[in-house]
Amino acid sequence: MKKILLATTMLASVAGYAAADVAVSGDARMGVVSTEGNSIFESRMRIKFSGTGTTDGGLAFGGSFRAADANGANDGTKGSVFISGAFGKISMGDVDSGDEAAVGQLSSVGYEGLGSTNSISYAADGGAVGLTDSWIEVGNGEGAKVLYTYSAGALTLNASSGQLTNNEYYSSQSYGVGAAYTTGALTLAVGYGSNELTGYINYDGGYEGSVSLTDISASVAYVMGDTTVKAIYQDKEAEISYDNWTGNLGDAVSMGASVDHKMDALTLTAFAITTEFSSDFENFDVSLNRYGVGASYDLGGGASFKAGWAEVEALSNDYEVASQSAFDAGVNFSF
Repeated sequence: MKKILLATTMLASVAGYAAADVAVSGDARMGVVSTEGNSIFESRMRIKFSGTGTTDGGLAFGGSFRAADANGANDGTKGSVFISGAFGKISMGDVDSGDEAAVGQLSSVGYEGLGSTNSISYAADGGAVGLTDSWIEVGNGEGAKVLYTYSAGALTLNASSGQLTNNEYYSSQSYGVGAAYTTGALTLAVGYGSNELTGYINYDGGYEGSVSLTDISASVAYVMGDTTVKAIYQDKEAEISYDNWTGNLGDAVSMGASVDHKMDALTLTAFAITTEFSSDFENFDVSLNRYGVGASYDLGGGASFKAGWAEVEALSNDYEVASQSAFDAGVNFSF
């Protein structure tokens, strides 16, 4: 009789756990990464916890975080939580800005992304306009902390805000808005983001001042059978004020495109981005290019083999354009 009661209790406990809709998933990878001839073995394993539920009134809620980000998830800087209903969806934590949620990024190549060479930064996510680490740091305030999404048919609207109150060293106020419209195989998206940073500005020792970082972004994506083409455009401006000097810190206009073509288990990807930089602060104009190609082969069961190559132009400390190539190959797992 005790065995039956114990088994019944265990079954009841399992049923209660399942009803809570708590899930554990993960991803892993292993391979080789080579940058300018310097090659290393690279691997990673991550576990993700997710939980969802529904109120008596029909509102959905939930959240997720990676095991490695447990401390940050406890502080609200990693992971995210949400509640959704007929009013839309509100997410808080480590979320995208409203404009990035709408406009997005180009397709990446490689099994570990090759340093996200395919991506552009968004002002409302704390994205900088600087060219090198030695250049003045801007837009390094807090990024988006809350994201609101509302969908009505083919139209999706997004709006985000950064943290309401910042620390004693600087104050950052950021927000982003975006909209995406899908008709058939075509998706059009636009967005606007702003980040106002006031306080300590890191430049040759540091000054008290303010930086205003804004951007306008747009993208268009079209699906033609097994081929997906996406183009993206962004115009970012940074204004600075410190030590009785106010002016244009820098403009960055980025234009790029990516294409993905699927052939059964094989997917081929290519991307290219050109960014035109100019600055009254440093009196220069320069054009930097990034491009890459990659392939992914689905092995089944949540495993895939991926490889990629990318060429990236960057600005050195003496404002000379330098090119760097990178290659990676490995296996990705999801479970």
